[in-house]
Amino acid sequence: MKIAFIEPAIANVEPLGIAYLAQMLIDAGHKVKYFESPRKGFLERLKDFNPDVLAYSIATGKHRLCRELNSALRKKMNAFSIFGGPHCTFYPEFIESDKYIDGVCIGEGEFAIVELVNALEAKKKFTNIQNWWIRYKGEIYKNPTRHKFEDLDALPYPNRDIIYAENKDLSKSPIKRIMASRGCPYNCSYCFNQKYNLLYKGKGKISCHRSPKNIVGELKQIKKKYPFTFLKIVDDTFGISMDYDEFARLYKKEIDVPFLCNARANLLNESKIKYLKEAGCVAVTLAIESGNEFIRNKVLNRGLSYEIMSNAINLLKDNGLRVWTQNIIGSPGETFEMALETFKFNIKHKIDFAECFVLTPFFGTAVYEYCVKNNYLEKGTDIDKMSQSYWLGSCIKFKSLEEKNKFINFHKFFGFGVKHPWALSIIKQLIKLPPNTLFVLFNRFYDAWRISRVIRAKFTPLNFLTTVKVNVKFILSYFVKTDKYSKL
Repeated sequence: MKIAFIEPAIANVEPLGIAYLAQMLIDAGHKVKYFESPRKGFLERLKDFNPDVLAYSIATGKHRLCRELNSALRKKMNAFSIFGGPHCTFYPEFIESDKYIDGVCIGEGEFAIVELVNALEAKKKFTNIQNWWIRYKGEIYKNPTRHKFEDLDALPYPNRDIIYAENKDLSKSPIKRIMASRGCPYNCSYCFNQKYNLLYKGKGKISCHRSPKNIVGELKQIKKKYPFTFLKIVDDTFGISMDYDEFARLYKKEIDVPFLCNARANLLNESKIKYLKEAGCVAVTLAIESGNEFIRNKVLNRGLSYEIMSNAINLLKDNGLRVWTQNIIGSPGETFEMALETFKFNIKHKIDFAECFVLTPFFGTAVYEYCVKNNYLEKGTDIDKMSQSYWLGSCIKFKSLEEKNKFINFHKFFGFGVKHPWALSIIKQLIKLPPNTLFVLFNRFYDAWRISRVIRAKFTPLNFLTTVKVNVKFILSYFVKTDKYSKL
């Protein structure tokens, strides 16, 4: 069969989930292509491919755009439409929202999608396949999840070629991304992992890690085929159950490319940091989220003390590693003074890049339930009205519209203010203005530049221009035009 994976925006990073699914389908004998709908000739090229299946990977907010796009496509072609990703996993009722949605996948998709497509091709019964809710002849069939697949080394490497065939600029970027593990044992209230772990309770290990040999094998393939001078390991928490010594030896010997990874403050120690540095790590991302004790541990359920976070940052800096923090403002019940505690924590520790998000209480998370229970959601908030991006707005109820706008605007200047504390008095005046596109653009371009100073990847003049180009396209399409951008 022919499967078309469709993205409603021009990607600025490889959609690795799609790349994994694509290779699984190709290995099963199917033909796969990847399309980005804003690109010139999208509809004509899609019709020429004549897919049997239209596939989408969606998060909450993005689901509206993909649903509308799919509906428009289905009126022009006969295909079976399937959706996966976090939105479907935690809200499979999404299938009921449009008659052109034929299936939604809950949880892991690799084996589920192959089984479904194989059944469709063989014209066999497909309404009883695990991990799928299926619409068939006016009925919706709801199936349970299968056991988690724990041997990540047995999965094929993600197929980047189909992504790069559509988005050639991504292939030219020397910054590449991989996933080295799956799952997280922690229960942060704003994260999907808590409910995901409940979904798979009794059906496999919470956290699974690829072997250092398998990770290095994928990277050797990347190094051989594409420009590659910097690596981002995108796991929520890298190396929870990994042999750091073996990874450091293999990575340094076979790859020797500087990299960045995500870590959790309470899991870092002198020994792990030593191995990371020996391997070639130059920067580590730590989720601080909030400098306020109540917001951090009672609302966001981080389970981290100020001292643990501070010690982890100091250890990293003492060993010559740059620190990238992730911060959340606009939590339920948070005052602007509380948000300033987070801001000042980053200044005190001289953070190299302080990334900031406005809290979105996604459906299915513990913080969503907290907001419902304590009346922190704005009137009329439902799953179809949530913002497409946690950079753009908030559905949290604040004491006034002015207070809400202060949070949304403060987010746009957070990273700049941390690096330039002298600007705080100016920022406090700017955030009194209504949220606007100019602030969004400033935030996206400044943060992109700041990230470049943290990773300091080596660029040729050509791939530097290409990387700038793809990020500008992404910023303009996703953050400025948002839902109105993708059109047939």
